[in-house]
Amino acid sequence: MFFAVLGGVEQMWTKSKSATLTLICTRIVIGIAIALAALMPFLFPNFNETTYHAEASHFIESGIFTYIFIGLPKITVLMVYICGYAAFVPTLIALLSLDSLLRNIRKDSVFIHDNVRYLRIISWCCFMIAIIMLVGWSHIHVVLVFVAAAAAFFGILMRVVKNVIDAACELKAENDFTI
Repeated sequence: MFFAVLGGVEQMWTKSKSATLTLICTRIVIGIAIALAALMPFLFPNFNETTYHAEASHFIESGIFTYIFIGLPKITVLMVYICGYAAFVPTLIALLSLDSLLRNIRKDSVFIHDNVRYLRIISWCCFMIAIIMLVGWSHIHVVLVFVAAAAAFFGILMRVVKNVIDAACELKAENDFTI
């Protein structure tokens, strides 16, 4: 019974619908990233002295994000801002490249050299994010090492996919010449 329902869902769910859903999700993430970049100074309030501290009334005014920085050295809070904004640029570039890639896929233009270029851009953006996180981990938290490792892994994965799509583009070009 369960698999019959899944089979029905699979017949209703097409690759075009899947690409459209992924495109919508990508655009939502782009909007969230832009909003976070614009709101970052307001989400994380100013800090003073050598460590960040706030009074109880300040928690009510600035919200839950105030709890994050209490007792942290000023350099740590500054590095959060620097790493956040530095990582925003390659993140936005990667998301916009992904958006273009998905638009091509929706038009059934999968094996084209533009998609290879988009995958190359995404992979380099992943590597840039990994480097930014590795630079920031010594001041922020060791967890960023794992974020950097994940970003590097995705960068390598994108390079592999890029190479596969590039080889498929070459095969397609050869087939177009023979016909």
